[in-house]
Amino acid sequence: MSEQQTVHVHIGLGKTGTSTIQRALAEQQQALREFGIHMPGGSHVDTRRAVYDLMGRRIGGGDSETVTGAWKPFARSVVASTAPTVVFSEEMLALARPRVVRRLVESLAPRRVIVIVTVRDLGRVLGSYWQQMVMMGRTETLTEFLQAVRDPESGPASAGVGFWMRQDLIRTLNAWESAVPREDIRIVTLPAPGQAPDLLNDRFAEVIGAPAGLLRSSRRVGNASVGVPEAEVVRRLNELLAHDLAENQRLSLMRIIREGLVGRESAPITVPASEFDWIAERSAAMVTELSDRGYPVIGSLDDLTPRPGPATALPGSGGESDDAEVADAAIAALAAVSLDRARLWDRNRQRAARRRRRRGGRGPSASPDKLASQGRALSFRMRTWALAKADNSRVFGWAARAYLKQTSRR
Repeated sequence: MSEQQTVHVHIGLGKTGTSTIQRALAEQQQALREFGIHMPGGSHVDTRRAVYDLMGRRIGGGDSETVTGAWKPFARSVVASTAPTVVFSEEMLALARPRVVRRLVESLAPRRVIVIVTVRDLGRVLGSYWQQMVMMGRTETLTEFLQAVRDPESGPASAGVGFWMRQDLIRTLNAWESAVPREDIRIVTLPAPGQAPDLLNDRFAEVIGAPAGLLRSSRRVGNASVGVPEAEVVRRLNELLAHDLAENQRLSLMRIIREGLVGRESAPITVPASEFDWIAERSAAMVTELSDRGYPVIGSLDDLTPRPGPATALPGSGGESDDAEVADAAIAALAAVSLDRARLWDRNRQRAARRRRRRGGRGPSASPDKLASQGRALSFRMRTWALAKADNSRVFGWAARAYLKQTSRR
């Protein structure tokens, strides 16, 4: 195999335009092939299942069968491709620790691994990340979340520790440098507010060797945002349903709710100006470290300088109307309807699974690869379980913070 054959692995970070890039790669597969660029699997779903298998990640309540054992055939397809360049994207890889990174690099040999890291200014990440966490079932207010991120020693341990596990850029880069030379890591910055919306796509295209404009789309893609009041509705709904839904049920439910809430004209979620000093200080330290390390940068490190957003009246800051009790009643009613819908979905899924088993008969015994995959899944579940316990246990809280410090050493 020629030394020029590469695999470009886009690892996030999360909330940095990953959905936009993944959609563009999927839509432009045919056009990319004309330039010698191949996207394995055919869809981002295939990539996600393979990476979940590699990481030991599972969706609670479903999808285990499609994830288990998915990495090895995916990796083999990358190696077997005759295209000079292969590219795939999955932000879960920002969580990878050195052992997982080494396994990925070894699985894709003899291709040269080029790591692409998309980065966004911390001020914009925080509000977007909190919204996503609310949509995924978290119950912290934005104020509580920011306190935990600012100081993981205070506030819910799972919120602060969980954020920095995914968003500490230097920690992520340290893990990937355990198996990838520094000169093979590319930093792509998200354009600052006010710049051309397609600039991120063009920057990504430049890294993988595609012409400018190829990854542009006539429609805006990505995760649609909700405003302050809509996020508060979902957050309160989470409090009511905290112990009643499996993860796959909640994800299905949030897709339905999000469709009904996006597009409303309401105050956007922005980080209060009172938080700006520590965000700016942390950002400056990150930019200095990136500059000192000398990674190739596509874009500008100036894009990572946070800019204070407009003031936002957060829920609970005063000015509630007499309609608050009505709103609470409406939320309770929505919880009941939503729970019924989610349980109906789960019953239908179980019936379909039973029909598939009856048609297919008894399956083959587990292979060594699947047993190893199940072991990784158990390890990932144990770490996730321990982090979830951190809020209510001093021992688990101490362990979570100690783990973050141990794995984040420069």
